[in-house]
This record gives sequence, C-alpha cells and structure tokens, in this order.
Amino acid sequence: MEAVNLLPAYARPGHPWAAVGKDLSAPRVLKAASVAACVAVLGLGLGYVHERSVVKDKQGALADVQAEVAVADAKAAPLRAAEAAAAARMAAAGTISSQRITWERMLRDLSRVLPSQVYLQNLALQSPAPLASGAAATAATAGTATAAPAGATGFSATGVASSHVRVALVLDRLASLPWLSNVTLLSSTNGASGTLKGGDAFSVNATFNPIGGAK
Repeated sequence: MEAVNLLPAYARPGHPWAAVGKDLSAPRVLKAASVAACVAVLGLGLGYVHERSVVKDKQGALADVQAEVAVADAKAAPLRAAEAAAAARMAAAGTISSQRITWERMLRDLSRVLPSQVYLQNLALQSPAPLASGAAATAATAGTATAAPAGATGFSATGVASSHVRVALVLDRLASLPWLSNVTLLSSTNGASGTLKGGDAFSVNATFNPIGGAK
C-alpha cells in the first residue's frame, strides 16, 4: 500500500515554511501572550479612566448650569409675581370699565329724545344689579333727587306735558332708547294741581338695562 502524506505542502519536510516557529519554546509564547494581554488591559484601563474623567467634567458643568438657572429663577420669581399682579389689576380694571354706567350719556340721550312742551319733575335711574362700585345711582331734574317708587323696574319719571298727545309722544320717544324697555304709563291727569294750565301730569316707568338689550 502506498503511503499518503496528508500534511499541507508548506508543512511538509523540506518546505521553507516548515521550520518557522520551531525555535519558539512554550515559555516564550506564554510570555509574549501575557505581555500582549497586559498591554490590552492597560489600554482598556486608560480608556476607562479618560472617559470617566470626561463624564465627571460634564456632570460638573451640568451642576454649575443648574445652579445658575436656580439663581436666575429665584431672581425672576418677584418679577413674575409682579407681572401676574399687574395682569390681574388690568383685568379687574377692564371688567369695571366695561361695566361702568355712563350716566352723563344716558341723561344726554334722554334730554335729546324728549319732545318740546314736556317737562320732567322727577327722574330716577337705578341699575338692576351692582355692576360696579357706585353703579346704582339716582339722577333727577330740577335739582330734586327721589328714590324709585314701589313697583318701578329701574326707571321712573314724573312730569308735565301740554297735552295727552305729548304724553303719548313721551312714551314713544322713551321706547326708542336702547337702554329702556317695557315703557309703561302709570298715570296721566289733566289739569292736575301745580301743573301748567291745561297740561297733563304723567308718571311712567320702564325696565332699565344699562348695557342695552332687546326691546
């Protein structure tokens, strides 16, 4: 039987590569491997120390920034409180301003719509709800202030007209005002004592809505 050499060509006797490494002893191989392992471990250790130092520096910088933010926030807290208080005051002022009753304008409108030959003796205006401080008030003609009579609904007036036709015109003109509704004639007396000769004394009331409303 013919022998067969199963070694690769470079490992067969006589091949130049067959003698490579035969002069290395086991202790020298182990020593070289140990040195390589030590170098690798040392490299890993140095890398770990470096990265840990970088992380520690970044953590320190973050702590410094957080401390600065806390100081700035503490300084800004009074400013935010003052801003909130100012906003609250502005809102309250806006609410009061929007609810303020302009009595001067209403009296001006009333005097504008009253027909000629009609004279008011007493006039009372009262807000149906306290919209703002001092909103409920009473205005009167001829320097006479009177409280609203029983059954009045915010507006009441007494006066004198030259005729029944003028009294009817008063009711029509009052009903044209946007802040009056349900204008009602309570009484009309011809030739009442203390009135103009041949005149009619009248009394009216109405629903008063200072911000206007549907008729």
